[in-house]
Amino acid sequence: MTTYTVTPNQDMIKPRIAEEKLPGSARAVMEILEDHEPRTFSEISSQVAWAPRTVRNALRRLIEEGFVVRKFNFTDARQVFYLRP
Repeated sequence: MTTYTVTPNQDMIKPRIAEEKLPGSARAVMEILEDHEPRTFSEISSQVAWAPRTVRNALRRLIEEGFVVRKFNFTDARQVFYLRP
């Protein structure tokens, strides 16, 4: 799995495909992250009525395409944050 970390001096990651070509689950996850606030996997999956596997696959696809970044959670190392750059 590819992990991206956003720092203040780093250029933002550019999406490789158009947002319209993403699956519906990925677009719904993007809508949840639209306010650019970091959220954990459990926070995201609690807002949709899908299996955790579907949410995990949507997040994986969004990270691969550059729409979402994964950020280390310093307060709880067992979790990561997902956010839109």
